[in-house]
Amino acid sequence: MKGFTLTELVVVIALSVLLGGLALPALRIGQKNSELDSAVESVVSVLRLAQNRTLASEGASQYGVFFDTAAAPDQYTLFKGATYGSRDAGADEIHALPQGVEMFAVTIPQNFVVFTRVTGAVVNAGSVTLRLLADPAKQASVHISSSGTVQKASAPAASDANRQKDSRHVHVDYAGRVIATATETMRLVFPTAVYDIVIASNMQDGQIFWEGDVLVDGEAQTLRVQTHVLNDPMLGTQFSVTRDKSRNTKALTIEISGDITGDIIRYDSQGQTTQGTSLYASQPLWQ
Repeated sequence: MKGFTLTELVVVIALSVLLGGLALPALRIGQKNSELDSAVESVVSVLRLAQNRTLASEGASQYGVFFDTAAAPDQYTLFKGATYGSRDAGADEIHALPQGVEMFAVTIPQNFVVFTRVTGAVVNAGSVTLRLLADPAKQASVHISSSGTVQKASAPAASDANRQKDSRHVHVDYAGRVIATATETMRLVFPTAVYDIVIASNMQDGQIFWEGDVLVDGEAQTLRVQTHVLNDPMLGTQFSVTRDKSRNTKALTIEISGDITGDIIRYDSQGQTTQGTSLYASQPLWQ
């Protein structure tokens, strides 16, 4: 059997080194891309975990995620509480991004999202974009919609614009006035009945939460009124009203006792909404 000559061995070794050198950059790029994909998957997983814990009322609390771009490396924290500032710090679960990945952009107000009990929706909707430090053009985003949908994408996700919305679930922003939760009441005004809700007796996790039936002319009117944000220095208050017209046949106005400027929202008997007369209330937004 004829063996290899020294020249042939040198040529084979040289070709192997050359091919290996050509393949190494591609391998490194593949590893970096995998690192970015893994980081995005982890963010999505933690967001969904916070949502699931909230929906399960684990510890009778809400859960959220805070995105910290001041840390080194960037990190995100799963926290327990209605806001990041008022959280139970002892329950924090901190996740650091890989050294080669950074948070390029966070469009979420105050850099945190908190999921709402019962619905799993969020108030601070937005997105987090991650990118590779070694190749800034390589980016991927995680989007959190107001309905609580969490999804990843390399391009902006589809908006909620085409989703069917109606008056069964309505948000009203209430800004410029602090609600005195210890002394004020929320008033449900029907054509022939008035029902007062003592706010101090209907607080959950630092938010107003009431749901139940009110008997009006022998018919039960079923609804839920809650806040997603309450007396926040920057965001004010956001009310959420759930009122299915199949279980509500009476016109309704909702008032806050300490607000002398007017009511926060009005429904007619068919469930159509109009903006309240309060100076602090926004146009109702169907969800």
